[in-house]
Amino acid sequence: MALQTPKGQQTREHVLESAMSLIRRKGYGNVSINDIIDATGVKKGNLYFHFPGKDDLILAIIDRARRDYGAYLASRIRGATALERIDSLLAAVFEYHRRTRFVGGCIFGNMALEMADADRRFADAIRAVFAEWTDSLERLLDEARRGGELATTLSTRTLAKHIVAALEGAVMIAKVSKSARDFNDCLLPVRVLLGIESEVRQ
Repeated sequence: MALQTPKGQQTREHVLESAMSLIRRKGYGNVSINDIIDATGVKKGNLYFHFPGKDDLILAIIDRARRDYGAYLASRIRGATALERIDSLLAAVFEYHRRTRFVGGCIFGNMALEMADADRRFADAIRAVFAEWTDSLERLLDEARRGGELATTLSTRTLAKHIVAALEGAVMIAKVSKSARDFNDCLLPVRVLLGIESEVRQ
């Protein structure tokens, strides 16, 4: 692989950012290479220098999105106890999507729905993202159980998977309704199950 110059790296990041935005809003199948060229102003030859094909670009986008989103969450998770940190994580996910007015949804969930059955490479990349989230939540839930915070007898692995699924569902429903209340209503049962919130809202 040719070494990236600073200008080349800047071009690569520009393409990734622009293409990621397009694909979040329109989906993989509705974005062509020409759409990406139009959005970035990058010549086709330069684009193919950095990404030999569209699939290579998508895999790079998934990796970039995973790193960016992970850094975002890590910067916002705080609390003296494990459950407080989980609560702050749920709040951070909500705030991330509220800032976009729930447009575009979750790029990982979108790609899972659109492409997981079409290309094993995409399925593996998305599965790795969900596994990373599940592992992180499981560690926090294990800590909460050791500290006597967790009342439920569900396995922490099962509970972690449920939280990931609830978050993805909340993002999808709010993407359709553009409603913050819909998002939070989807997470209310998770909060009740964890003992973070005890009363069902009317």
